[in-house]
Amino acid sequence: MLELLFPKMMTDKRKELHILANSEIDWTLVRLLFVVWGSETGNIKESLTDMPGIKISNADIARFIIDQIHEKKPFISS
Repeated sequence: MLELLFPKMMTDKRKELHILANSEIDWTLVRLLFVVWGSETGNIKESLTDMPGIKISNADIARFIIDQIHEKKPFISS
């Protein structure tokens, strides 16, 4: 769906991933669509291949990023 609605953005996202994947940096790329202001829900959905939802709270993003110190799961929602 995003490919149809935002083709240029999706092309740029693929370029971004290619650059990071081919760098010598140990990186974690977190992608999300809509951020909502709110409390931590603890209900974070993750996927390595696709967006599991359309929104996530800013508090859940913070928790996820902190937890990513030892894991790599790039697509999230709540």
